This record gives sequence, structure tokens and C-alpha cells, in this order.
Amino acid sequence: MPSRLAAALAAVVLAAAGCGGDDEPTAGGAADLPPPLPETVSFAPATGGLAASDFTAELVDGSEVTASDLWRDRPVVLVFTASWCERCRGVHRDVARVVADHPGAALLGVVAEDDLEGARDYADELDLGRPVGTASEQVWLDYAAREPPVVVLVGPGGKVLRGWPGGVDPAVLDEQLDALAG
Repeated sequence: MPSRLAAALAAVVLAAAGCGGDDEPTAGGAADLPPPLPETVSFAPATGGLAASDFTAELVDGSEVTASDLWRDRPVVLVFTASWCERCRGVHRDVARVVADHPGAALLGVVAEDDLEGARDYADELDLGRPVGTASEQVWLDYAAREPPVVVLVGPGGKVLRGWPGGVDPAVLDEQLDALAG
């Protein structure tokens, strides 16, 4: 009888170990990348602006995303943020709400590459349903993001249309995204 109890307890422990472990999706990881654009959604090509600097970000779940894959056919809002930045949390939440109101638009949170552990906690805390990844200091410099938060709007095709050091008024971002709707 004790061996059956021990076997049952071992089964429960093993089952519990499989739950909530590292195999579970992490907020801000690949599961939060936008799906392909539906045929009913299109965006006008971005006119003007400078060519966006392409980069690859390591998402908090260890997968990678290349920015140009996101902005190929849709606008992308980049939020340069930091795990320690309290103001960034509010800016990131506000931007996520605006992006959610624009089907097909994408949002990518960008944290400094030396803050991966902090980025994981940040993504879990915010749980925005949008990816968060780390990128090199050079990427930050390419977008003139010297101190977070910085919000950057990249239009379809990869043109930087606007940047807002310190964050953006949600109504302003909403207008900008509305102007890109096809």
C-alpha cells in the first residue's frame, strides 16, 4: 500500500513540475507576435520619412523577430523602454491600447540587450499581448533613443514617420495610425 501511495505522489509531483515551468509561453514572446494581415485589412504605403534601421530583437521567450518582417505590410510602433522605468509602463500601456484599436498594426517593446531578465519580468507584469524584446545599444542609437521611453512610428515598408521622446499622446498616435489605414 505505501508503494502505491508513493507512486501516486510521485505522479502528482511530476505532473505539477510540468505545469508552470519554462515550457509555458511567456508574456511578450513569440505567441504575442501579430498574425498575418487579414485580406480585409490594408495600409497605405508610407510616404516621406527616413528608412527605418532594420534589426533583430530577442524576444523574452528566447525567440527572435526581425523588425522588417513586421513593417513589411503594416505600421509598427516601437516603444523603447526599460524594466526599471516606471513612466515607461504607462506609456507602453497607452500605446498598446491605441494599437489594439487599429487592426493589423503592430507594437514591439524594445529593451536594452543587457536587461533580458528585467524585460521578462516587465513583459509579465504588463501582459499586453504584444511582443517585448531586447536589442543592442546600436539599435537604440539608430532610433535616437537615448533614454526611455521613446515611441517611434514606422510605416508600412519601413519608413520612420514620427518619433516621440518621452512618450506620445494617445490621441496623436491614433491620428497617425488612422492616416495609414488603407
